Amino acid sequence: MEWLKYAALFFLAGPFIVEFVGYIWHRWVEHKGWFGKTVAFRHYKHHEVEYPVNRLRTHEYRNANSWTWYAVGIVTSVLAIMFAPWQYALSFGLGAWIYAWGIVLSMHTAFHVKGHFLWKYKWFRKLVRLHDIHHYDNMNYGICLFFMDRIFGTYTEEFPKDENGNLVKHPMFVSYMYERDVDGRSKKV
Repeated sequence: MEWLKYAALFFLAGPFIVEFVGYIWHRWVEHKGWFGKTVAFRHYKHHEVEYPVNRLRTHEYRNANSWTWYAVGIVTSVLAIMFAPWQYALSFGLGAWIYAWGIVLSMHTAFHVKGHFLWKYKWFRKLVRLHDIHHYDNMNYGICLFFMDRIFGTYTEEFPKDENGNLVKHPMFVSYMYERDVDGRSKKV
């Protein structure tokens, strides 16, 4: 039964690894373009086409068809299988995939859907606010938990504003020359 305790620990470690790898991927690959435009494009589409800051919510979620998050999940799972006994790798993989698909993907979808049942909860509206700030600024790369943002200094509860107190949108993607402004019009950055 000793292995069961370790399997449970690996299961609980899954979400933390998802948050860590997700933060690195989201910030450095999708926004900073570490692997180039091809990989960053789907996330750029999510920010600038499907959900620009002047239209952060729709009645139905518009998927940007980002395959890159699945690649991250598969690589992480393969590494777990390579370096951990199969019982631990399996429980780690289950914890990570349940968290990533069951919670992160569901929450992110709900952030952008008008009238989703979760909107009645204060804790959810706080997460939405933090995510909305991310669409304006290079901050808050987390989806559900923002502890990685706190560690790396990218956490904020404030929308970016100019010296007159007006909302501003900062350039978000180093790989692309055009982004939408707060009024929804495309501008060269």
